[in-house]
Amino acid sequence: MFGAYIHIPFCRHKCGYCDFNSYAGIPELSEAYTAALIGEIDRFRASGLGSPLDTVYIGGGTPTYINDRLLLKILSALDKKLYIRSGAEITVECNPGTADERKLKNLFGGGVNRLSLGLQSADDGILKRLGRIHTYADFLSCFSAARSAGFKNISVDLMFGLPGQSCDIWLDTIDKTAALSPEHISAYSLKIEEGTPFFELHSRGELDVPDDDENRDMYDMAAARLREEGYHRYEISNFAKPGAQSRHNTLYWTLEDYIGFGAGAHSYIGGRRYSNVSDVREYISRFSKGDDIQTEYESGSLFDTMCEFVFLGLRMDCGISKAEFKKRFGTDIYEVFGNALKRHTEILGTLEDSGDRLRIKSEYIYVSNQILSDFV
Repeated sequence: MFGAYIHIPFCRHKCGYCDFNSYAGIPELSEAYTAALIGEIDRFRASGLGSPLDTVYIGGGTPTYINDRLLLKILSALDKKLYIRSGAEITVECNPGTADERKLKNLFGGGVNRLSLGLQSADDGILKRLGRIHTYADFLSCFSAARSAGFKNISVDLMFGLPGQSCDIWLDTIDKTAALSPEHISAYSLKIEEGTPFFELHSRGELDVPDDDENRDMYDMAAARLREEGYHRYEISNFAKPGAQSRHNTLYWTLEDYIGFGAGAHSYIGGRRYSNVSDVREYISRFSKGDDIQTEYESGSLFDTMCEFVFLGLRMDCGISKAEFKKRFGTDIYEVFGNALKRHTEILGTLEDSGDRLRIKSEYIYVSNQILSDFV
């Protein structure tokens, strides 16, 4: 399996909680940025490192904020220069208010077969506090337009632990989303990151967010409700109907190779990680001058890679395969992580060891970060 991530850093408005590499109000750079990104694809092809693509994920920012012609131009370049396999999963992130039915039809006709819609909350008051550019009605319109455009694989992003959000408000969002029957739902807890407006408000005591107990209740409520609606929690924050798991994200969790194109994009190839310069203008400038756009390189040790394999794999409900670990690393997983595994399987009972697989028990999913910290 091999995937490509395309970063489109432009958006109409940056939300108060967002710490992603995104920039509001500079759409005039989108043409030059697209040209540089396609040039980066050319450079990668010349390196001989790539292989046909099984997944493509266009994220941001808000990819649908820019002209769909540019998105399709990027996809065409990927296909011509690297080759996108028949049946590949091709995802584009979309925020309500940035894509009408015409744009969505163009994307679908151009090969995009999966849409990731950012709802976050069905409560308009909360959406306004978050700095979202849309209302719940806008989301409904966008979802309907996506179905009309032909999309049969739609994911909806939700957030809990938000300012002013109660358990009842959260459950209402879950119910309304499930009633639309999207194929996939992601539910993320708000993280207040340094450098964001929310961090400043929180540090001054001006951001009223649910406490840890309420957050856990919200997570449990979502998992239970979505299970009733036929969604399987296949990863800590991700729920899918049968066959609708995100194939691209699964590449990350199973430590498969992927290439990232664009400002701030990250790549993992052959056990080596690297990332591109983050600033959009610098990215364009470096490329136009023929300079290297990659700024960070990291080749982890064998032990680092083992830790990453376990840390990422245990995020999934299926857990990790002991046989796959031995195949990759040439040693038994208990030889490397015996103390931590015995602690969690025999003493604490947080991990289940059943035949070939090790997995976090469902009742301990919410404290998975504490469990996973023993393997890094």
